Amino acid sequence: ARARALFRRLAPPSPVSGLDVGPPSVTMKFLVLFVNTMGRLSFREAEIRAILEMQGLEGAKTRWPRMGQLDDTPFMEIDLPSEDVARDVASRAIGIKGIFEPWGSGATAEDCLESIGTYPEERKAPYLKEESTFKINVCSYGRQMEEPDRLKRIQATFKHVDFKGKVMMDRTRKGVRASNGPRAENQFWWFEDVGTFNSGDVAASAAAMPHQLWFCREVGIGQRHLLETYDLKKRDYLCSTSMTAENAFLVANFAHTKRGQLVLDPFCGSASLLISAAHWGAQTMGGDIDIRVIRGKEKDKEMPSHCRFARSLATVEIGPGSNFLQYGLTPPLDFVRCDNANPVWKIAAMFDAIICDPPYGVRAGARKTGTCKEVTKPIPEELKRDHIPGTVPYGIADVMIDLLEFAVKFLRVGGRLVFWLPTTPEYTQDHLPQHPSMVLLYDCEDMVTMKWRRRLITMKKIREAVPGEAATCALTDAGGEVAHDDFSTKYYQKDPEDAEGV
Repeated sequence: ARARALFRRLAPPSPVSGLDVGPPSVTMKFLVLFVNTMGRLSFREAEIRAILEMQGLEGAKTRWPRMGQLDDTPFMEIDLPSEDVARDVASRAIGIKGIFEPWGSGATAEDCLESIGTYPEERKAPYLKEESTFKINVCSYGRQMEEPDRLKRIQATFKHVDFKGKVMMDRTRKGVRASNGPRAENQFWWFEDVGTFNSGDVAASAAAMPHQLWFCREVGIGQRHLLETYDLKKRDYLCSTSMTAENAFLVANFAHTKRGQLVLDPFCGSASLLISAAHWGAQTMGGDIDIRVIRGKEKDKEMPSHCRFARSLATVEIGPGSNFLQYGLTPPLDFVRCDNANPVWKIAAMFDAIICDPPYGVRAGARKTGTCKEVTKPIPEELKRDHIPGTVPYGIADVMIDLLEFAVKFLRVGGRLVFWLPTTPEYTQDHLPQHPSMVLLYDCEDMVTMKWRRRLITMKKIREAVPGEAATCALTDAGGEVAHDDFSTKYYQKDPEDAEGV
């Protein structure tokens, strides 16, 4: 408790939210436009719900305009308590282009324009004042609208909406991506959902009728601009397992990282995940079994990058902490060499979130402290300071069990464990380790290829463990094999059909 109090002083808690969410029964309808990332559709609604949970809001009603075709529409309607809540969601979400307030909708443009007249005037009036600036944008999902069609749609809007302000043109393009520079105070959007067609079938796309159209006012823009800010190509320090900015910020949202929290990555590498947590104000700590990675590198241009690991602290020129300085973020409290199989931490329930991307043998293999030698020699005293302990292979199924045991002991009640898990198409939730103190919240699939998947697993600690309880996997206990076990062998193994064609 004293240790946690120290961490809280280092990062004072965030102020109590001033959002006026109103009675639970009073809601507003909003339209969410997701980024069209095929292969990771299960992240869409899950990320929104995870962010709402940060505000203490659960059970928001959602509707997909084309039920049964979630893989073919980026639009989702959602009921939220207020516009402030919607704007707050957009200020965290990485998988959306924006959140909008629909003023009208319909199967045709005419129906949509007519429905605008039935929308409450008191909701429209504040955004149509004379002293305001505005712009009307047109975005079609599934086809490219020609400029004459865009102008026709915009001109028709003026017959149904009494705009009194001044038009202000900006360089907003491609959905709701905002360019650098000033934008109109009020952004209005025409959205039409045409759907997707076979690649190259331009004629069918152009002739297709939209499934639905919306005329909306922009409420909030998603955080896609962070992907450029934290692009790995611009980062000072990298290693072979550095996580992309998009994946890192998804982890931060599912883990509820925010100001006043203490977040640990026990497989931190170059600290990509911790950077996203620090961006939202969390205090961070990093650990890794490879002391060379967290110690840093020498800037010796004559040596290849993978050989530049510093031989001592005195020769370090760049390391994981350099990335935090690059972005102006609060650096981690510390980087420590730690072993997932033999935790070095002594204080239980000290972390608010544990986030990680455990090694699985493709870019880096999992290791734990140990030796294969039958007889070991004592380390001379003068060599202990720079000694790197030996390691042995560490099966990924064992990594998952130990990780869950670690989370049970060192997470506070209510804290979250969020980690990436490589799997094959044979995966089911029975392949995950379980513990009575942990509950599975989200299991989102990233379909990387037809042969393998990557899943983002989110668990929550609901109580302290009872003596005698342990993490188990029902499938392995029954003699089965989990999809992530020996994953590197499965990853590099060729399909029989491929082998025949060679």
